[in-house]
Amino acid sequence: MNLQRSVVAVVLACLGSMTAGAQVPQNRFVEYSAKFLCGVVQIGPAGTSSSDPRVRPGVYATSINIHNPQLPNFPGVSFVKKVVLSSPEGKDLIPPSPFHRDVLKPDFAEEVDCTIIRAMSGSTAPFIEGFVVLISHPLNFLPPLNELDVVGVYTVTAPPGPEQSISLEIVPVTPRFIDMPTKAAADKLTQQLLEGVKKEE
Repeated sequence: MNLQRSVVAVVLACLGSMTAGAQVPQNRFVEYSAKFLCGVVQIGPAGTSSSDPRVRPGVYATSINIHNPQLPNFPGVSFVKKVVLSSPEGKDLIPPSPFHRDVLKPDFAEEVDCTIIRAMSGSTAPFIEGFVVLISHPLNFLPPLNELDVVGVYTVTAPPGPEQSISLEIVPVTPRFIDMPTKAAADKLTQQLLEGVKKEE
């Protein structure tokens, strides 16, 4: 326990020096937009995509992995997430889902798969695509500690046939930094995000 405290103290001192030197904003939000594709696209006449023309026939699945990379004894990272469905150009746009709040302890991880995405979006369409958006808000004492590791894992299985195959792709999600001008502005945005969280039943 003493060793852990010593390590954390050293890390805090180093981060404090880095923060002072690099002047990292203490009112920094971190946003991640992870693409998703979920569902089945049927084969139509002459091998076309009958149920959805946007992608090739197949079974699509997405797993978005979220990891808190911080050291033990640091506070958990609090963030909100929402699902934004994409509509084909020319069709009515679909409003984003309400926010859901999560807290990840240091070195813990979770995944957001198609079952969770469908539950959040409320969609029952055979095939859906869009973005899972994560926003982590600043911690009270050090700015770099609200960053996460976010990675999208995408699989597609081709329809049964002589050329049936499975494809897998793993894509790290690049963070987008949003710096508020003052702590008061950051606190107000944090409050607005948490007020938008869906009330759990």
